[in-house]
Amino acid sequence: MAELPQNRGISLATAQLPKKIFDKYKKFIDSTIESHDIPVGILEACDSRIRQIHGFEVDHKSSGDLSLSENSIKRAALAVAEKIAFSVHDIEDSDLDPLKKAFGEAGCVQLITALAFFDVECRLELASGVF
Repeated sequence: MAELPQNRGISLATAQLPKKIFDKYKKFIDSTIESHDIPVGILEACDSRIRQIHGFEVDHKSSGDLSLSENSIKRAALAVAEKIAFSVHDIEDSDLDPLKKAFGEAGCVQLITALAFFDVECRLELASGVF
């Protein structure tokens, strides 16, 4: 299965979450990657940015090469990722429009859900060392 690189010192496989919750999390992330609806490079960039916002060190190398149009979409995705962490209510329809255009309504929802999962993962790691 495809996976986002985990540069966290503790792999998701050893997360101290109840197995049922961990399995659902992993299934969602894997399905998001395997669907190819959202380029892995965009997911990696958003995950890294959310981790930076929460004060984690991140490895800046990317395994996902992005086209010129994907780089523009990446900028839009990063803008939403930055708001997910501490100002989710500031996300405007205009922030989501380029993502909806690129990924469709379902893909946009999938991306936003992934961003929220990345944020929750950071919060769990900070609060209890779960990840």
